[in-house]
Amino acid sequence: MADGLCCQLTFPAPRLAPTRPDLSHDTQQNWEIPRNQLHLKRKLGDGNFGEVWYGKWRGIVEVAIKTMKPGTMSPEAFLQEAQIMKQCDHPNLVKLYAVCTREEPFYIITEYMVNGSLLHYLRNDGSSLGIQALVDMAAQIANGMMYLEERKLVHRDLAARNVLVGDKISGVPVVKVADFGLARKLMEEDIYEARTGAKFPIKWTAPEAATCGNFTVKSDVWSYGILLYEIMTKGQVPYPGMHNREVVEQVELGYRMPMPRGCPEQIYDEVMLKCWDKSPERRPTFDTLYHFFDDYFVSTQPNYAPPST
Repeated sequence: MADGLCCQLTFPAPRLAPTRPDLSHDTQQNWEIPRNQLHLKRKLGDGNFGEVWYGKWRGIVEVAIKTMKPGTMSPEAFLQEAQIMKQCDHPNLVKLYAVCTREEPFYIITEYMVNGSLLHYLRNDGSSLGIQALVDMAAQIANGMMYLEERKLVHRDLAARNVLVGDKISGVPVVKVADFGLARKLMEEDIYEARTGAKFPIKWTAPEAATCGNFTVKSDVWSYGILLYEIMTKGQVPYPGMHNREVVEQVELGYRMPMPRGCPEQIYDEVMLKCWDKSPERRPTFDTLYHFFDDYFVSTQPNYAPPST
């Protein structure tokens, strides 16, 4: 073209009210809605396989509508994203509302996030974001990924471009992981093996996934470390000045991106570098990552008081 709290809270991930006010029980079970209930108002983005539109459902509910360009991919592949999203219900994952599959072009209808992608938000509004907001967004993303981790779902495309930004709560933007087009359910071995020739965003992809096609929750953890680089640099491209093949070669030789300017040393040393451990087994879990960021200011600033609402 993007649970549960415990321990002492200092800057908690926002809690949102339900965002499906017009969904009947029948629609939530069956997901299919009549196409004529949708009004596509403006295009939000497009890619090789389809477009994303802002629209209204029944003239009231704001939605994002993902369409498939006929002939670009199989309907089954397009709708696999919706199949994954049906399994997910978490405040830091973009919610599926409905689908239109009775005729082409097929639609996947999700909640609308008013501030667009995190990448765009960082590049355009990053100057107004202090370390508190950056840490809170990192916690929210880890919280959503922890939910996927618990359900043995691997995202495979975690990056700032695939995280969406909503309204602010207590001065902090709500962020949600989106774009589940590459997401897959892990099998017994906890490994998803990608088909030969599949293409992936190399600069965000763990070395074992880039070279062997082996995706696990721990390859998502590697991508989360790259996403942290995007957050701490306010949207810079990872591995600046390096092309994909060079990135693969240098990472295999042990190269890791240096600490971004302004990034707290503890975040770089204790999180980013650990996310980029060559051994997947030594990388942290998303549960660990979430609690690191959720407790960050208590552990680093004993006298820290969270912002008043």
